[in-house]
Amino acid sequence: MDLIEQVREIGSDQTRLDEASVQTARQALARETVRNERSKTIRRPVRTWAGVGGLAAGAAAVAFVIGSVVAPAAPPQASAAEVLNAAADATLTAAALDPAPGQYIRIQEVSTQTLGWRTDRSSPEGGYWDSQDQPTTAVVRQSRSLYVPADRSGDWVEDYGESTELLSISGPDATEAEAGLSQLEFNVRVDVYPGGLFEQPDAIDPEQKFHRNALDCYYDEMPRDPAELARWLEDYDYEYMSDCAPPRLGEPVEFNLAPADLRASMFRALALVDGARVERVDGDITTIAFPEGGESDWMQTVDVDTAQGLIVGRGNLDDTRWSSRIFVTIVDGIPSSVPLP
Repeated sequence: MDLIEQVREIGSDQTRLDEASVQTARQALARETVRNERSKTIRRPVRTWAGVGGLAAGAAAVAFVIGSVVAPAAPPQASAAEVLNAAADATLTAAALDPAPGQYIRIQEVSTQTLGWRTDRSSPEGGYWDSQDQPTTAVVRQSRSLYVPADRSGDWVEDYGESTELLSISGPDATEAEAGLSQLEFNVRVDVYPGGLFEQPDAIDPEQKFHRNALDCYYDEMPRDPAELARWLEDYDYEYMSDCAPPRLGEPVEFNLAPADLRASMFRALALVDGARVERVDGDITTIAFPEGGESDWMQTVDVDTAQGLIVGRGNLDDTRWSSRIFVTIVDGIPSSVPLP
């Protein structure tokens, strides 16, 4: 059951926010931070930028964290709520999201993942890579970048195959498996979204426009008061195949591209989550763990840049096979190395 379904009955008989509804909102938000419902509601173009049958998508679905962070120099001092509220204050003046005319916001995600080589003699390469444990494993780093123009009505460009790097490989079939690493670059692509929109050929209406940034549809109606925002997320009645996926707080691109006042409100709403805790601190980057909720006892993580007020990574304390870091910068143009279609 997803967040929208779970909250239909929460507080339906209440007309105002009391302490009980805030506590319920906290529990719902804890589940929201780790649920990636987009794939269940809107089918996106095939963009397996990891290159192995949705491998990265499967990993990302359970990761709302900012992955790899070095060990802290000192024990964490601030609580998760204090860190998130500080990020809310900082995000109001985040220079990394204020490009000049003609410039672009570049949001780069660099993922590190451990893959297993599954032997299959019927395959031309003798096997294939997947996300399961196998005797032969490889650690691979891949990156993709989204370029958002200062004038967001212009063309957005996403480079899914920016780079692939083999960090290590070991096991009895390492030689054969390394030759099969070309699979990781299968179906990587560059997509262009005019005005941040795209069409889905197999949609009910083939001419319907979907938003690359799913929160676009909700900016005007999302409350800026944190408790009211939590209640709004609970009560939102999503309509299947709407132009935007259901509103959620767990996607770094959508979170970071939101207006500054809404980003601040989302940080403060996350500060209401029960069970959130600081895991480590590395300079301006603080890793916060959130309980997955439901029957799971796993802890998802997010890396928060408290200087810029941005989400800069995602991961999982209980599954270290996948994590990522997010880098948000301003660039003067799209690199000539990006093969535009």
